[in-house]
Amino acid sequence: MDTVILILQIGLSVLFLYFGSLKMFMPIDKIEKRVTWAHDYAPSRLKFFGLLEVLGAIGIILPHQLDIFPILTPIAATGLAMVMAGAAMVHLRRDEIKMILLNIFIIFLLAGIGFNTLLEILGVNLN
Repeated sequence: MDTVILILQIGLSVLFLYFGSLKMFMPIDKIEKRVTWAHDYAPSRLKFFGLLEVLGAIGIILPHQLDIFPILTPIAATGLAMVMAGAAMVHLRRDEIKMILLNIFIIFLLAGIGFNTLLEILGVNLN
């Protein structure tokens, strides 16, 4: 089970680092060409979304793997799940059903990471 969680942590961390970095460092006009919803938000808000994603990406892997404040991992997973819930609401307004399903899938993966890490911190063994 630990291997599955590690793979999920790495995969989601890379995903959020990539998309968060794009929002933080890519020029706004290029972001608007890549995602249809970008023009609905101020550039500063897009940068803030990117910052949240980058911080969350770091938080879902490093604290747990380095055993430095490992409680930050389920907190980061919960925060990213909230970001994805907000993204789902944006896609709902735009009738982008496939994107909503992707957001929900990512929320479930984040919940699995957070729940498993929390159980490990608490010393609960489900075997």
